[in-house]
Amino acid sequence: MAGIRIDSVTKSYGGLTVLKAFSLDIADGEFVVLVGPSGCGKSTMLKILAGLEEATSGTIAIGERDVTDLAPGDRDIAMVFQNYALYPHLTVRKNMGFGLKMRGTDAGEIDRRVNEAAKILGIDHLLERRPRALSGGQRQRVALGRAIVREPLAFLMDEPLSNLDAKLRVHTRAEISALHKRLRVTTIYVTHDQTEAMTMADRIVIMKDGVIQQIAAPEVMFREPANLFVAGFIGSPGMNFLKAKALATGGSVTAKLFGHDVTLPVANAAALAGKEIVVGLRPEHIAAGPGQVSFPVSPRLIESLGSEQYVYVDLPEEHRREAGSGSEDEARRTSLIARLINPEPRPPEATLTLSFDPARLHVFDAASGEAIR
Repeated sequence: MAGIRIDSVTKSYGGLTVLKAFSLDIADGEFVVLVGPSGCGKSTMLKILAGLEEATSGTIAIGERDVTDLAPGDRDIAMVFQNYALYPHLTVRKNMGFGLKMRGTDAGEIDRRVNEAAKILGIDHLLERRPRALSGGQRQRVALGRAIVREPLAFLMDEPLSNLDAKLRVHTRAEISALHKRLRVTTIYVTHDQTEAMTMADRIVIMKDGVIQQIAAPEVMFREPANLFVAGFIGSPGMNFLKAKALATGGSVTAKLFGHDVTLPVANAAALAGKEIVVGLRPEHIAAGPGQVSFPVSPRLIESLGSEQYVYVDLPEEHRREAGSGSEDEARRTSLIARLINPEPRPPEATLTLSFDPARLHVFDAASGEAIR
Protein backbone atom coordinates (compact mmCIF):
# COMPACT_ATOMS: atom_id res chain seq x y z
CA MET A 1 0.00 0.00 0.00
CA ALA A 2 1.08 3.59 -0.53
CA GLY A 3 -0.08 7.16 -0.37
CA ILE A 4 -0.54 9.22 -3.54
CA ARG A 5 0.53 12.80 -4.16
CA ILE A 6 -0.87 14.74 -7.11
CA ASP A 7 0.84 18.11 -7.56
CA SER A 8 -0.58 20.82 -9.87
CA VAL A 9 -1.67 18.46 -12.64
CA THR A 10 -3.08 20.22 -15.70
CA LYS A 11 -4.48 18.58 -18.83
CA SER A 12 -5.20 20.41 -22.07
CA TYR A 13 -6.38 19.25 -25.48
CA GLY A 14 -5.29 22.03 -27.79
CA GLY A 15 -6.97 25.17 -26.52
CA LEU A 16 -9.32 23.27 -24.19
CA THR A 17 -8.13 22.82 -20.58
CA VAL A 18 -10.06 20.05 -18.82
CA LEU A 19 -7.96 19.89 -15.62
CA LYS A 20 -6.65 23.02 -13.94
CA ALA A 21 -3.83 22.75 -11.37
CA PHE A 22 -5.30 19.68 -9.67
CA SER A 23 -3.49 18.99 -6.37
CA LEU A 24 -4.38 16.30 -3.85
CA ASP A 25 -2.59 14.29 -1.14
CA ILE A 26 -4.11 10.87 -0.42
CA ALA A 27 -3.01 9.02 2.71
CA ASP A 28 -1.94 5.38 2.73
CA GLY A 29 -5.08 3.23 2.93
CA GLU A 30 -7.51 6.12 2.36
CA PHE A 31 -10.67 5.83 0.24
CA VAL A 32 -11.08 9.05 -1.77
CA VAL A 33 -13.98 9.68 -4.14
CA LEU A 34 -13.80 12.12 -7.06
CA VAL A 35 -17.31 13.29 -7.82
CA GLY A 36 -18.92 15.83 -10.08
CA PRO A 37 -21.14 16.23 -13.15
CA SER A 38 -20.29 14.78 -16.53
CA GLY A 39 -17.36 16.60 -18.12
CA CYS A 40 -15.86 17.91 -14.87
CA GLY A 41 -12.52 16.11 -15.44
CA LYS A 42 -12.74 13.33 -12.83
CA SER A 43 -12.25 10.40 -15.24
CA THR A 44 -9.45 12.28 -17.01
CA MET A 45 -7.64 12.63 -13.68
CA LEU A 46 -8.04 8.91 -13.03
CA LYS A 47 -6.62 8.05 -16.48
CA ILE A 48 -3.63 10.31 -15.82
CA LEU A 49 -3.06 8.53 -12.50
CA ALA A 50 -3.20 5.19 -14.29
CA GLY A 51 -0.82 6.35 -17.02
CA LEU A 52 -3.45 5.99 -19.74
CA GLU A 53 -3.31 9.76 -20.38
CA GLU A 54 -0.29 12.05 -20.21
CA ALA A 55 -0.51 15.17 -18.04
CA THR A 56 0.21 18.48 -19.77
CA SER A 57 2.01 19.63 -16.60
CA GLY A 58 2.38 18.62 -12.96
CA THR A 59 3.67 15.52 -11.18
CA ILE A 60 2.30 12.32 -9.61
CA ALA A 61 3.98 10.26 -6.89
CA ILE A 62 2.80 6.86 -5.59
CA GLY A 63 4.53 6.10 -2.33
CA GLU A 64 7.97 7.70 -2.54
CA ARG A 65 8.28 7.13 -6.29
CA ASP A 66 7.64 9.71 -9.01
CA VAL A 67 5.50 7.89 -11.60
CA THR A 68 4.66 10.87 -13.81
CA ASP A 69 6.50 9.47 -16.83
CA LEU A 70 6.12 5.74 -16.10
CA ALA A 71 4.08 3.38 -18.28
CA PRO A 72 0.83 2.00 -16.78
CA GLY A 73 2.35 -1.44 -16.16
CA ASP A 74 5.19 0.07 -14.11
CA ARG A 75 2.99 2.04 -11.67
CA ASP A 76 1.83 -0.94 -9.59
CA ILE A 77 -1.85 0.07 -9.60
CA ALA A 78 -4.99 -1.89 -10.52
CA MET A 79 -8.01 -0.45 -12.29
CA VAL A 80 -11.68 -1.45 -12.12
CA PHE A 81 -13.75 -0.06 -14.98
CA GLN A 82 -17.44 0.61 -15.63
CA ASN A 83 -17.17 -2.07 -18.34
CA TYR A 84 -16.16 -5.36 -16.70
CA ALA A 85 -13.81 -6.18 -19.63
CA LEU A 86 -13.80 -9.94 -18.95
CA TYR A 87 -12.57 -12.48 -21.49
CA PRO A 88 -15.75 -14.35 -22.54
CA HIS A 89 -13.94 -17.60 -23.43
CA LEU A 90 -12.10 -17.87 -20.09
CA THR A 91 -13.46 -19.14 -16.79
CA VAL A 92 -13.72 -16.87 -13.77
CA ARG A 93 -10.55 -18.44 -12.36
CA LYS A 94 -8.58 -17.77 -15.54
CA ASN A 95 -10.00 -14.24 -15.89
CA MET A 96 -8.89 -13.38 -12.36
CA GLY A 97 -5.43 -14.88 -12.81
CA PHE A 98 -4.77 -13.72 -16.38
CA GLY A 99 -2.78 -10.61 -15.43
CA LEU A 100 -0.57 -12.56 -13.04
CA LYS A 101 0.04 -15.21 -15.70
CA MET A 102 1.19 -12.53 -18.18
CA ARG A 103 3.62 -11.26 -15.54
CA GLY A 104 5.13 -14.74 -15.21
CA THR A 105 3.83 -15.41 -11.69
CA ASP A 106 4.18 -19.01 -10.49
CA ALA A 107 1.04 -21.13 -11.11
CA GLY A 108 0.78 -22.12 -7.47
CA GLU A 109 0.94 -18.50 -6.36
CA ILE A 110 -1.74 -17.56 -8.90
CA ASP A 111 -4.06 -20.26 -7.55
CA ARG A 112 -3.44 -19.10 -3.97
CA ARG A 113 -4.25 -15.47 -4.75
CA VAL A 114 -7.28 -16.29 -6.89
CA ASN A 115 -8.75 -18.63 -4.28
CA GLU A 116 -8.19 -16.09 -1.51
CA ALA A 117 -9.73 -13.20 -3.49
CA ALA A 118 -12.69 -15.34 -4.59
CA LYS A 119 -13.40 -16.28 -0.98
CA ILE A 120 -13.25 -12.63 0.12
CA LEU A 121 -15.72 -11.69 -2.63
CA GLY A 122 -18.02 -14.68 -2.14
CA ILE A 123 -17.50 -16.02 -5.68
CA ASP A 124 -15.42 -19.09 -4.87
CA HIS A 125 -18.31 -21.30 -6.08
CA LEU A 126 -18.24 -19.55 -9.49
CA LEU A 127 -14.58 -20.09 -10.39
CA GLU A 128 -15.25 -22.61 -13.16
CA ARG A 129 -18.05 -20.66 -14.83
CA ARG A 130 -17.66 -18.36 -17.81
CA PRO A 131 -18.80 -14.69 -17.78
CA ARG A 132 -21.95 -15.37 -19.83
CA ALA A 133 -23.26 -17.56 -16.98
CA LEU A 134 -22.89 -14.73 -14.42
CA SER A 135 -25.17 -11.88 -13.36
CA GLY A 136 -24.03 -8.26 -13.64
CA GLY A 137 -23.13 -8.12 -9.95
CA GLN A 138 -21.13 -11.34 -10.17
CA ARG A 139 -19.21 -10.04 -13.20
CA GLN A 140 -18.36 -6.87 -11.31
CA ARG A 141 -17.06 -8.94 -8.40
CA VAL A 142 -14.89 -10.91 -10.83
CA ALA A 143 -13.49 -7.60 -12.12
CA LEU A 144 -12.78 -6.58 -8.51
CA GLY A 145 -11.15 -9.94 -7.89
CA ARG A 146 -8.88 -9.50 -10.90
CA ALA A 147 -7.70 -6.23 -9.34
CA ILE A 148 -7.29 -7.72 -5.84
CA VAL A 149 -5.04 -10.59 -6.94
CA ARG A 150 -2.56 -8.06 -8.27
CA GLU A 151 -1.94 -6.93 -4.66
CA PRO A 152 -1.28 -3.40 -5.99
CA LEU A 153 -0.20 -0.26 -4.20
CA ALA A 154 -3.52 1.38 -5.08
CA PHE A 155 -6.92 0.70 -6.66
CA LEU A 156 -8.37 3.07 -9.25
CA MET A 157 -12.11 2.60 -9.84
CA ASP A 158 -13.91 4.38 -12.68
CA GLU A 159 -17.70 4.33 -12.11
CA PRO A 160 -17.70 0.55 -11.48
CA LEU A 161 -21.39 0.42 -10.50
CA SER A 162 -22.91 2.37 -13.39
CA ASN A 163 -24.00 -0.73 -15.32
CA LEU A 164 -25.87 -2.27 -12.37
CA ASP A 165 -29.54 -1.84 -11.52
CA ALA A 166 -30.51 0.32 -8.52
CA LYS A 167 -30.89 -2.50 -5.96
CA LEU A 168 -27.69 -4.24 -7.02
CA ARG A 169 -25.80 -0.95 -6.93
CA VAL A 170 -26.68 -0.50 -3.25
CA HIS A 171 -25.59 -4.07 -2.47
CA THR A 172 -22.32 -3.86 -4.42
CA ARG A 173 -21.57 -0.43 -2.98
CA ALA A 174 -21.70 -1.93 0.52
CA GLU A 175 -19.51 -4.84 -0.63
CA ILE A 176 -16.81 -2.48 -1.96
CA SER A 177 -16.85 -0.46 1.29
CA ALA A 178 -16.53 -3.63 3.38
CA LEU A 179 -13.76 -4.88 1.09
CA HIS A 180 -11.79 -1.66 1.54
CA LYS A 181 -12.08 -1.85 5.33
CA ARG A 182 -10.68 -5.37 5.15
CA LEU A 183 -7.83 -4.75 2.69
CA ARG A 184 -7.04 -1.08 3.52
CA VAL A 185 -5.56 -0.49 0.07
CA THR A 186 -5.40 3.15 -1.06
CA THR A 187 -8.39 3.67 -3.37
CA ILE A 188 -9.46 6.45 -5.70
CA TYR A 189 -13.04 6.04 -6.87
CA VAL A 190 -14.71 8.11 -9.59
CA THR A 191 -18.47 8.60 -9.77
CA HIS A 192 -21.12 11.14 -10.76
CA ASP A 193 -23.43 9.79 -8.03
CA GLN A 194 -23.28 11.87 -4.84
CA THR A 195 -24.95 9.08 -2.85
CA GLU A 196 -22.05 6.75 -3.66
CA ALA A 197 -19.61 9.49 -2.68
CA MET A 198 -21.34 10.21 0.65
CA THR A 199 -21.66 6.56 1.70
CA MET A 200 -18.25 5.25 0.63
CA ALA A 201 -15.63 7.96 0.97
CA ASP A 202 -13.21 8.83 3.74
CA ARG A 203 -12.91 12.12 1.87
CA ILE A 204 -14.78 13.54 -1.11
CA VAL A 205 -13.27 15.71 -3.84
CA ILE A 206 -15.98 17.69 -5.65
CA MET A 207 -15.05 18.93 -9.11
CA LYS A 208 -16.57 21.34 -11.59
CA ASP A 209 -15.10 22.34 -14.97
CA GLY A 210 -11.72 20.80 -14.11
CA VAL A 211 -11.38 22.68 -10.82
CA ILE A 212 -11.60 21.27 -7.29
CA GLN A 213 -14.48 22.96 -5.46
CA GLN A 214 -14.00 21.36 -2.03
CA ILE A 215 -12.14 18.50 -0.33
CA ALA A 216 -13.68 17.23 2.90
CA ALA A 217 -15.10 14.28 4.79
CA PRO A 218 -18.71 13.55 3.75
CA GLU A 219 -20.32 14.85 6.95
CA VAL A 220 -18.24 18.06 6.83
CA MET A 221 -19.17 18.67 3.20
CA PHE A 222 -22.86 18.20 4.05
CA ARG A 223 -22.73 20.55 7.06
CA GLU A 224 -20.31 23.14 5.67
CA PRO A 225 -20.43 23.34 1.85
CA ALA A 226 -17.82 25.72 0.47
CA ASN A 227 -20.06 27.30 -2.17
CA LEU A 228 -23.41 27.16 -3.95
CA PHE A 229 -22.28 24.43 -6.33
CA VAL A 230 -21.23 22.06 -3.54
CA ALA A 231 -24.35 22.88 -1.52
CA GLY A 232 -26.61 22.05 -4.45
CA PHE A 233 -24.70 18.93 -5.48
CA ILE A 234 -24.47 17.21 -2.09
CA GLY A 235 -27.77 16.06 -0.62
CA SER A 236 -30.86 14.43 -2.11
CA PRO A 237 -33.01 16.32 -2.87
CA GLY A 238 -30.60 19.23 -3.29
CA MET A 239 -30.52 22.27 -1.05
CA ASN A 240 -33.19 24.96 -1.49
CA PHE A 241 -31.82 28.40 -2.42
CA LEU A 242 -33.64 31.63 -1.51
CA LYS A 243 -32.66 35.03 -2.86
CA ALA A 244 -32.56 37.66 -0.08
CA LYS A 245 -30.83 40.82 1.19
CA ALA A 246 -28.77 40.89 4.39
CA LEU A 247 -29.75 43.49 6.98
CA ALA A 248 -27.80 44.51 10.09
CA THR A 249 -30.12 44.55 13.11
CA GLY A 250 -28.77 45.20 16.60
CA GLY A 251 -25.42 43.51 16.01
CA SER A 252 -26.87 40.52 14.18
CA VAL A 253 -27.58 39.77 10.52
CA THR A 254 -31.17 39.22 9.42
CA ALA A 255 -33.02 38.58 6.17
CA LYS A 256 -36.69 38.79 5.26
CA LEU A 257 -37.78 35.19 4.57
CA PHE A 258 -41.42 34.21 4.01
CA GLY A 259 -42.53 37.46 5.66
CA HIS A 260 -40.36 37.00 8.78
CA ASP A 261 -37.22 38.83 9.90
CA VAL A 262 -34.96 35.82 10.35
CA THR A 263 -31.62 35.99 12.18
CA LEU A 264 -28.91 34.35 10.08
CA PRO A 265 -26.15 32.15 11.57
CA VAL A 266 -23.29 34.40 10.42
CA ALA A 267 -20.93 36.92 12.01
CA ASN A 268 -19.68 40.37 10.94
CA ALA A 269 -23.03 42.11 10.59
CA ALA A 270 -21.56 45.44 9.48
CA ALA A 271 -19.72 43.92 6.47
CA LEU A 272 -22.83 42.07 5.27
CA ALA A 273 -25.38 44.86 5.66
CA GLY A 274 -27.18 45.57 2.39
CA LYS A 275 -25.49 42.71 0.54
CA GLU A 276 -27.36 40.45 -1.87
CA ILE A 277 -27.18 36.92 -0.51
CA VAL A 278 -28.51 33.45 -1.19
CA VAL A 279 -29.92 31.58 1.80
CA GLY A 280 -29.70 27.78 1.69
CA LEU A 281 -32.13 25.45 3.47
CA ARG A 282 -31.91 21.67 3.16
CA PRO A 283 -35.22 19.85 2.46
CA GLU A 284 -34.76 17.57 5.47
CA HIS A 285 -34.42 20.60 7.77
CA ILE A 286 -37.99 21.70 6.98
CA ALA A 287 -40.69 20.33 9.27
CA ALA A 288 -44.46 20.07 9.02
CA GLY A 289 -46.31 22.17 11.60
CA PRO A 290 -45.44 25.36 13.51
CA GLY A 291 -41.87 26.06 14.60
CA GLN A 292 -39.38 28.90 15.09
CA VAL A 293 -40.09 30.25 11.60
CA SER A 294 -43.46 29.09 10.22
CA PHE A 295 -45.15 29.79 6.90
CA PRO A 296 -48.28 28.45 5.19
CA VAL A 297 -47.97 26.83 1.75
CA SER A 298 -50.19 25.33 -0.92
CA PRO A 299 -48.20 22.36 -2.28
CA ARG A 300 -47.84 22.14 -6.05
CA LEU A 301 -46.94 18.45 -5.82
CA ILE A 302 -46.53 15.82 -3.09
CA GLU A 303 -44.46 12.71 -3.77
CA SER A 304 -44.94 9.90 -1.26
CA LEU A 305 -42.14 7.38 -0.67
CA GLY A 306 -43.87 5.63 2.23
CA SER A 307 -41.69 6.68 5.16
CA GLU A 308 -41.19 10.17 3.76
CA GLN A 309 -42.78 12.76 1.49
CA TYR A 310 -41.30 15.32 -0.90
CA VAL A 311 -43.46 18.44 -0.84
CA TYR A 312 -42.93 20.86 -3.74
CA VAL A 313 -43.92 24.50 -3.21
CA ASP A 314 -43.63 27.50 -5.54
CA LEU A 315 -41.30 30.12 -4.07
CA PRO A 316 -42.52 33.70 -3.55
CA GLU A 317 -41.29 35.95 -6.34
CA GLU A 318 -38.88 37.86 -4.05
CA HIS A 319 -36.98 34.66 -3.23
CA ARG A 320 -36.56 33.41 -6.79
CA ARG A 321 -33.17 33.65 -8.44
CA GLU A 322 -32.60 34.12 -12.17
CA ALA A 323 -33.49 31.04 -14.20
CA GLY A 324 -30.65 28.63 -14.83
CA SER A 325 -29.63 26.89 -18.04
CA GLY A 326 -31.05 23.46 -17.18
CA SER A 327 -34.49 22.31 -16.09
CA GLU A 328 -33.21 20.91 -12.76
CA ASP A 329 -31.32 24.11 -11.98
CA GLU A 330 -34.29 26.25 -13.00
CA ALA A 331 -36.66 24.21 -10.81
CA ARG A 332 -34.35 24.67 -7.82
CA ARG A 333 -34.35 28.44 -8.39
CA THR A 334 -38.12 28.79 -8.52
CA SER A 335 -39.41 26.18 -6.07
CA LEU A 336 -38.85 24.87 -2.56
CA ILE A 337 -38.74 21.18 -1.63
CA ALA A 338 -39.50 19.89 1.86
CA ARG A 339 -38.53 16.35 2.80
CA LEU A 340 -40.92 15.25 5.55
CA ILE A 341 -40.03 12.13 7.52
CA ASN A 342 -42.91 9.87 8.71
CA PRO A 343 -45.51 12.40 7.49
CA GLU A 344 -49.18 12.51 8.35
CA PRO A 345 -51.46 11.52 5.45
CA ARG A 346 -52.87 14.61 3.74
CA PRO A 347 -54.64 15.41 0.48
CA PRO A 348 -52.32 17.08 -2.07
CA GLU A 349 -54.53 20.18 -2.34
CA ALA A 350 -54.59 20.87 1.43
CA THR A 351 -52.88 24.00 2.80
CA LEU A 352 -49.90 23.05 4.93
CA THR A 353 -47.80 24.86 7.56
CA LEU A 354 -44.05 24.35 7.24
CA SER A 355 -41.31 25.58 9.57
CA PHE A 356 -37.55 25.63 10.04
CA ASP A 357 -34.87 26.45 12.60
CA PRO A 358 -32.80 29.52 11.52
CA ALA A 359 -29.67 27.90 12.98
CA ARG A 360 -29.90 25.33 10.15
CA LEU A 361 -29.62 27.94 7.40
CA HIS A 362 -26.61 28.34 5.09
CA VAL A 363 -25.63 31.75 3.71
CA PHE A 364 -23.81 32.44 0.43
CA ASP A 365 -22.57 35.55 -1.33
CA ALA A 366 -24.90 36.04 -4.31
CA ALA A 367 -22.12 37.38 -6.55
CA SER A 368 -19.29 34.90 -5.87
CA GLY A 369 -21.34 31.93 -4.66
CA GLU A 370 -18.91 31.42 -1.76
CA ALA A 371 -20.23 30.40 1.66
CA ILE A 372 -20.41 33.04 4.38
CA ARG A 373 -19.71 31.56 7.82
